[in-house]
Amino acid sequence: MSKHSAPDLNTFAYLNYVIGLRDPVQEVSLLGGTKSKILHELRERDQTARDVAARLRVQVSAARKHLERLKELGLVEERFVRQGPGRPKKLYLLTDAGKELFPRRYDAILNAVLARITRDRGGDYAEQLLRNVADDTVKDIGLSGTNGRARLNRLIAALNDLGFDASVQRRDSNRTITSRNCPILRVARAQREIVCRGFHAELIRRATGAATIQRGKWIVDGEPVCTHVITEVQSGLTRAKKSSTTRT
Repeated sequence: MSKHSAPDLNTFAYLNYVIGLRDPVQEVSLLGGTKSKILHELRERDQTARDVAARLRVQVSAARKHLERLKELGLVEERFVRQGPGRPKKLYLLTDAGKELFPRRYDAILNAVLARITRDRGGDYAEQLLRNVADDTVKDIGLSGTNGRARLNRLIAALNDLGFDASVQRRDSNRTITSRNCPILRVARAQREIVCRGFHAELIRRATGAATIQRGKWIVDGEPVCTHVITEVQSGLTRAKKSSTTRT
């Protein structure tokens, strides 16, 4: 059983959410003052608990307690290094997840790339490029040999891995996929159809093999969710050259 208090785990769940949104907030500070300082220290170099305690002017036992909690959250890991005779030292270092808590501007870079492609080659070319990315993503999901509920469940799992926080509901012969988060929201706001239709809707269409997809709510329009209604589901992937995605 985890030794974390509820605030620790709730904070980490929230951090995962805001990291997905990539808003310019200081995610590290949400962990609290001491843990935030520790992460900043470890960003400089790998350190022992004694090193951290000295830098923060706290007891070694207190520093070790915070480091172990950060380790359980997956933000810090340890490695042993032998430096001369005696027992090896236990060093703490940031994991990739820990590094991701610090500000990143993936959205700005992606937006600049798409804007440049659109200027140089046109919007249709940029959208087709993202359709190809959606197609590659579907291939990576590994849907071959699946259909029905198993296929949809695998798609939902893949969407969640991408940060969409998705679920599916069935009503009569239709399925509605609801995405509660947009992992590239800033890019979608700037590029809209290139991203929303070219990647998100196309990913769902190709993965389900749907003949048609109807888009309902849009997060970029201020709605709390994005919805895609699959009106016809086939057992295999549809390899149509042109999407039949429509906006309701």
